[in-house]
This record gives sequence, C-alpha cells and structure tokens, in this order.
Amino acid sequence: MSEALDALARAAGVDPSHPVLVRERAFLAHWAERLLDPRDPQRPRWLALELGQLERNRAIATEVARFASLDGARVLDVGCQLGALPIALAERGASVVGLDVDDALLDGARLRAQCYGARAEFVRAVGESLPFEDARFDVVTFVDVIEHVRDPRASVRELSRVLRPGGTLYLFGPNRLSLANLRADPHYQLAGVSVLPHALGAFYVTRVRGFPRYDVGVLPIGGQVARWLEADGLRVVHSAADEAASWWRANSPAALHALTPAARLWGHARTSLASLFRLVATKPATVV
Repeated sequence: MSEALDALARAAGVDPSHPVLVRERAFLAHWAERLLDPRDPQRPRWLALELGQLERNRAIATEVARFASLDGARVLDVGCQLGALPIALAERGASVVGLDVDDALLDGARLRAQCYGARAEFVRAVGESLPFEDARFDVVTFVDVIEHVRDPRASVRELSRVLRPGGTLYLFGPNRLSLANLRADPHYQLAGVSVLPHALGAFYVTRVRGFPRYDVGVLPIGGQVARWLEADGLRVVHSAADEAASWWRANSPAALHALTPAARLWGHARTSLASLFRLVATKPATVV
C-alpha cells in the first residue's frame, strides 16, 4: 500500500485489512497518488465511495441483465470512469469497451480490471463523438455521466447511433428539478448548486467553497432525456412510470387496480422530479 493510500485510509477510518482495499491495492494506490487532489476536502468520503464501487456496479449490471442478455454481448460503457461497471459487466460474460475522456482515469480503470482479472478494452473519446461505426453494440450503458458531458443532447444521439437494432440502452443520472438535489447536490453536497449554470457553479464551488475543481455541467431533466431517446427512434421500455404502476398493482387491492394509470402519471412526474432518473430504451429492429 502506498504512503498516500495508507494515510488516507487512516484518515477515513478504514481497516488496512478491508477486503476491497487489499484486492484493489494497486489501483487504489494509483488513484490516491495521481487522481485524488490533496486539496479536496472530501477525500475520505471519496475513498469510502470508491471501496463500494464494484458492489454498486455489480448491482447495476444485474439490473441491466433484467433487460438484455449480457453473456457474449458487445457492450459499450460510455463514461466508464475508473472501470467498475466494465468489470461488473465482464464478470457476466460481456465483451466490454469502456470509454472516457481522461487518460489518467483510463489507466486507473485498466489497473482495477487487472486486480479482478477482468477482460475489457478501454478507449479515450468524448461522448459527443463516439469512434465506432453505426449499430456496433448490443448494449450501451451511460451511468452517472450525462451531467458531465459538454453536450448531453449530442451524446444521447451518439448512444442511439452505435446501438444495434434490437439493442438496449441503459442510462441514469441526477435530476435538476429534484428537491433533494437542490438541498444538497449529489457531487459536492452543496445547496443550490444543481440548478446553477456551469460557469456560475464553477465559480461558487471553487472560488467560494474552496473545492479544487468543478466538473459538472447543467444537470439534466429525466423527462426531457426520455423525449430525446424517442426523437432518436428508440422506445423507452422502462422508467419510473413502469415502476410506479408495478408497485401499485403489487400493493393495492384488486378493486383498485383500475387506478394504475394514475400511478403511472405519478411515475412520469418522478422521472423528472426524483433525485435520480433511470431509463431503459430499445432500438426497434426497423427504425421508423
């Protein structure tokens, strides 16, 4: 374990024998020394989050597998960051390409994949211009990334382009209109930042609150993203509306099942108002 990682683990109260700390030590040493800004006041919080990333992303891979077979599938994870989701997808038999804009992040992702013996390819590119031919992938994932790209609309269009007919797109991100995110944004835990334009948010977070950087754009709105997908020829097959309808039918008497459409309306509202929105879409075999 590197000195930087050792000191950070002590500051965060993490036992040196923590199984993830032991398993990922080569990756975490790289992360602590080269990627984690020593001026960042949330360093212990980031370590705690990083130690839980693989389990969190294994749960996401399980969710993706509800909608698409992963065994042998060609999968693109756009905004792979430090590789946890590509590893989790590869564990399920997928042939995975992880894509991000930062070489240092990609180096970290490769190190983390080596810690688990996971086979994945990592490519540097931007979400607005994916370096792949049309209809290349069976599954595309875009998880906690849409608020970080320069042009969310162009990125969603590119995700749709590289998805094959019959393929599945899985994405989620934070909602700009969420009251919870307004009280404490999901990245810096600061009130009000989620609705600020990027330039003003950057000024407030770095100059006023003293964080070393601000790498968040304008947070999206889930309902708007769903409309983008439909405009690109995809069909949204799962959203908060489906979850609300399923919950209502499972938890209400049969006599009240006629109110399921009202539950769906509530779910549609949550797509834009909940702290996170999640959308699953498919590309029809013939795009009209």
